[in-house]
Amino acid sequence: MLSQAILEKLLAYSDEEIDALNGKVNIDRSIYLDEETIDARKILDEGALIGVRKHTRFMSYPAHKHNYIELMYVYSGTMTTTIDDHDIHLKTGQLLLVNQAIEHSIAPSGENDIIFNFIIKQEMLSFLSSVMGSEYKLNDFIFHSLYSTENIGEYLIFDLEKNDLVTSYVEAIITHLYEPTLNNKIELKLLMGLLMSELMNHPEAIQSYTKSTYDKVLLSTIYKYITLNYNNASLSELSEMVHMKDYQLSKFIKKMTGTTFIQLLKDMRFKKAIELLEYSSYSIERIINEVGYENESYFYKTFKKQYHMTPMAYKKKQEVKHESL
Repeated sequence: MLSQAILEKLLAYSDEEIDALNGKVNIDRSIYLDEETIDARKILDEGALIGVRKHTRFMSYPAHKHNYIELMYVYSGTMTTTIDDHDIHLKTGQLLLVNQAIEHSIAPSGENDIIFNFIIKQEMLSFLSSVMGSEYKLNDFIFHSLYSTENIGEYLIFDLEKNDLVTSYVEAIITHLYEPTLNNKIELKLLMGLLMSELMNHPEAIQSYTKSTYDKVLLSTIYKYITLNYNNASLSELSEMVHMKDYQLSKFIKKMTGTTFIQLLKDMRFKKAIELLEYSSYSIERIINEVGYENESYFYKTFKKQYHMTPMAYKKKQEVKHESL
């Protein structure tokens, strides 16, 4: 929860906003690299990988691009941006993530429309990707799609208004913006990492993205299907959904992920099983059923091989860990 002092600062008019209300709309061209590209070096401190700016209300922004990744977060109110002549309307709690190749314009926002722009250099995403590890296939896909050398414009919309973690991370970042700490740069980097990680954990919250290659769209569809249907997913059902033959889809998955549909499904089921073991009071038998396994002995054998302990031992270990916090 933001403090009252910060909330008052958010609603207070900046000099630019006062000028806009008085009809004096001047786009700050000093931060541009060329006619249409905003330069990260001109808005970030030297050596910084991320930055946060409150979006200026009451004025429109003409079509422009960036030489960095931009994450826009609607803290309150609404926001309208236009990409490829398509108006995108965002509401409170939604986030828009755009890469460098996306040209977009922004409509004037109102008094109660509080929007934050997160400036993210490619190096920051590389850092996050390396920390999270290669087992996060979907995360790798999203990160790579956002800083691909193919110069393909892409954007993602995250609908996470009911996600308390996202809200708390954003509010912590905003607090650091208005009330800097001694280790502000380090803490901002860590908070941004936590925020991005949480976004990547919710492929089902990706509302839309466009200007992507067919392969990337198809891969995202596959991951969404597995994420939402892990307990009863089948290759044949997915093949029918994407209008491909089973063998064609299997070949595509192997090419794009380096693994098989069965392995992706297994990984997702065990990820969900781990979540239930750690955070639910379900019995082991119920968890096995919840994640879609009918053969309990196979689950026990595979779990022990992967985690070097039984499911019950893992559950007890997590209970001890939580009790000590």
